Amino acid sequence: MSDTLLTVRDLHTHFRTDAGTVRAVDGISFEVQRGEVLGLVGESGAGKSVAARSLMRLIDAPGVIVNGEVRFEDDLLVGVERGDDLDGEPRQDPEMLSSREIRERIRGREIAMIFQDPTESLNPVFTVGEQLSEIIGLNRDVSAAEAKDIAVERLREVGIPEAERRMDDYPHEFSGGMRQRVLIAMAFACEPSLVIADEPTTALDVTVEAQILDLVKDLAARYDTSFVWVTHDMGVVAEICDRVAVMYLGEIVEQATVDDLFHDTKHPYTEALLGSIPRPDRDVDGLSPIEGIMPEAINPPQGCRFHTRCPHAREACLQSHPDARRVDGGDKDSRDASASVAASADDGPTTASNTADGTALTEVAAAPHRAACLRNDAFAEAGYWESAPLDDAESESASTAAESESEPASASAGDTDAAVTGSTFDPNADPLLSVRDLRKYFDASDGFLDRLRFDRDAGPLPFSVEREHVRAVDGVSFDILPGETLGLVGESGCGKSTLARTLLRLVDPTSGDIVFDGENLAELSKEELRKRRKRMQFVFQDPQASLDPRMTVGEIVEEPMQAHGLYEGNREGRARELLETVGLDADHYNRYPHQFSGGQRQRVNLARALSVDPDFIVCDEPTSALDASVQAQVLNTMKALQEEFGLTYLFISHDLSVIRHVCDRVAVMYLGELVELADKDDLFESPKHPYTRALLSSIPVPDPRVSRETVPLSGDVPSPIHPPSGCRFHTRCPSLVAPAELDLGDEEWDRVRRFVRAVQRESPDAAADDARATYFPDGLPAGDAGTTVERALSLAADGAWRDAASLLTETFVEPSVCTSEVPALESPDELDRIVSCHHYS
Repeated sequence: MSDTLLTVRDLHTHFRTDAGTVRAVDGISFEVQRGEVLGLVGESGAGKSVAARSLMRLIDAPGVIVNGEVRFEDDLLVGVERGDDLDGEPRQDPEMLSSREIRERIRGREIAMIFQDPTESLNPVFTVGEQLSEIIGLNRDVSAAEAKDIAVERLREVGIPEAERRMDDYPHEFSGGMRQRVLIAMAFACEPSLVIADEPTTALDVTVEAQILDLVKDLAARYDTSFVWVTHDMGVVAEICDRVAVMYLGEIVEQATVDDLFHDTKHPYTEALLGSIPRPDRDVDGLSPIEGIMPEAINPPQGCRFHTRCPHAREACLQSHPDARRVDGGDKDSRDASASVAASADDGPTTASNTADGTALTEVAAAPHRAACLRNDAFAEAGYWESAPLDDAESESASTAAESESEPASASAGDTDAAVTGSTFDPNADPLLSVRDLRKYFDASDGFLDRLRFDRDAGPLPFSVEREHVRAVDGVSFDILPGETLGLVGESGCGKSTLARTLLRLVDPTSGDIVFDGENLAELSKEELRKRRKRMQFVFQDPQASLDPRMTVGEIVEEPMQAHGLYEGNREGRARELLETVGLDADHYNRYPHQFSGGQRQRVNLARALSVDPDFIVCDEPTSALDASVQAQVLNTMKALQEEFGLTYLFISHDLSVIRHVCDRVAVMYLGELVELADKDDLFESPKHPYTRALLSSIPVPDPRVSRETVPLSGDVPSPIHPPSGCRFHTRCPSLVAPAELDLGDEEWDRVRRFVRAVQRESPDAAADDARATYFPDGLPAGDAGTTVERALSLAADGAWRDAASLLTETFVEPSVCTSEVPALESPDELDRIVSCHHYS
């Protein structure tokens, strides 16, 4: 049996629109081996998702696969050839499987797909169990009862607690991470040979992402499954992939092993992607974003498609369209090896490109490390090094033409590309903002009847009214100094965004003080607050939703000036000046938001925030929806603006790599409370709170040579309506303090905690025949602790997970001080930070 599972050759997928033909996928070739994870990376618009869907023939009109071959083992999934008329219907290979054969034999059974948004992928009117059982019943020859049993086992394998009970739950009753686990269970339901994963962790918190990546690696090893993993997150690529294919404007420009891609990069686009990524394991003075935006796929640039943004472009790059050639063997060796490969029919197809005068540049694309760049020795005949560098005017002209007037030539604002030294705030200065015991509760009751309670023993008045509240922010205190950037991190549902909105009185606090420059905002009337709000601005997460599509960019930037009566008579001049300040073109004053890219729209938001000369800006996930390169542009712009205008930022993000790059101090929030606040370097190098350690250990590092040990963190953030007693993190804490009455050594307690977590998440290892040896290799603990463990092992083996978990909780969790007492947020003598944990109380 061949080791090659999937073969893709010269695949073209186009979309025929009124504006022209969009060449979304334009001649890609690659292979996937058995048990291999192939990463498919690139910016938005590169064609990654279209390529992934094309593999399974999931392209909807007006899209059409016009050329290429996709072969899965011996089955021809795609076999089409374009005719002489490029806009005509392609000719199909008679061996190509029909749509019915694809549906009945391939999808689900042999090739499964995991989509990015689990909410859109799950039917809200059917239970999770019904949807999972249906997939199994359609693709496996089993009875309904057997399908249900298999579904329960798959849910248990992906870490869904109480899997049998949750079969009857609907998708909305699961968290985002749990819904993604359900999709993974569906993908593995029929034990497919290949899974295509399209950005499956993009919308997840870093802790959930780490759990999903570990889960996928475990399942892939267990079922010997191959993956095509589509992502723009290079940290995930380094974590999970074996080989990587880099896409740019519909083409694969580099393909290599993951180690070679990161440490022996051959294409300037790959170099630029890696240079634009902040790293969680070390400080980077300045990021290097890619200039401009990706050109449109309707009229891609002639020659090398990346030359309009490439810092190494020469005149030869305008003349020749390079194919993907072997680049890992040096000059002569590379060409000799390629020539020998060309003689073998087994080594794949030949691809070709032409110079401007028609000279063919033909090479076999079958070597381990391939790149489509004329700088490499394999392209010596193209004359790259002998040609002249493109001058600035020619580069600008080519870029402007290719981008159809959609991007200003100075889009990346050269001033912001350079290394930025960071803010220089005075740690001894008086705070600009002081928050004390701030609370924001939301009424969780649906109405009066929902609050009504009946007690038959209450005497003549048996009815009472009780209110339930969502404790979104519950007693938070901190300071922000002038010129400082304070990072605020935590998982979704921890209260970060609510805290941000409460600080600016976009929602009114329930109680507490918000003192801004000596004045308590919580006590101001709405009219008094309006007068002072110009000093405090907000940059929202979604740059598209936060801009009025009916207003021009100039009107959007001028609107706050009009509201506060500023710059009368010169608002247009001020708006144009601000557009240039944030790296846009002043001539785009009359354009509408839809005419800009995501990164440009976020720059418009920055210009709008700066229009009233604020002192303090709250940034709520301002770069989470952006590609890495665009994110780098925005972050560099923000740091440059901070230096120029002395701005103070509260920067909220779930991306801790970004937090390390832009912040001076970091506050960690969990379930409405702060659990740790420290200097950025101290926090990243020596986190103290178990939750902080779990967050930091979950960040994928964009380097395959850097290993990380993830702190286990199971479950989801509890409900803020009924938060846990004691330390709110104790239900998920991997460092729970041992009950005082149990005489357990540190190693024994570590083993007990590990076993308790395994039972709580119904891990199959805890019910296996060798569970005792796995979790307690040196024997069970002595006394009552050992008796409890013995009983729990027996219950787990019998499948009585809930009883086993209850027994362990009663013995080991409930008596802990972490469960019974609330830890104080204080600064222990030996620590230069504040931390809320019983280990330091």
